[in-house]
Amino acid sequence: MLVESILGTLEDFDVHGKEIDFVDIEWYEVNKKIIKKVSSSGRQVGIRLDGSRKLNHKDVLHDDSEFIVIVNIPECEAISIKPSTMEEMGRICYEIGNKHIPLFLHHEEILVPYDEPLMKLLEKNNFNPQKVSARLTNGLETHSHSHSHGHSHEHEH
Repeated sequence: MLVESILGTLEDFDVHGKEIDFVDIEWYEVNKKIIKKVSSSGRQVGIRLDGSRKLNHKDVLHDDSEFIVIVNIPECEAISIKPSTMEEMGRICYEIGNKHIPLFLHHEEILVPYDEPLMKLLEKNNFNPQKVSARLTNGLETHSHSHSHGHSHEHEH
């Protein structure tokens, strides 16, 4: 099965009498334009998107009278931090940003993929991080970039 568009979210579909089939997409795969997976029912699912929208938990990839295919973003180990002030929020985001680690916001909570050195840094700064199992969705949009620049650093003489 080849999927080239997201049909909507699960809440918009009637699943009564249909087989519900899930495709696990890891949090770090949601921006990929081409993904090949095997669904929970054993279907080969190829996803080819134009990149205008990333995959989200409960996105519907296929729907007919027999079955519906839904994106599932599984939980993974994460660090949860609940800042108590805006200043603390800024300091936490600064530390995480310096490590180029993806950041996910859920209500009053910051979630990042689990990283032992980051966990120790956050503990050292008294941010009270907690190791949790969480579904990493609603990531802040970041611009992926390399650290090479389009200009030369040599000085002209």
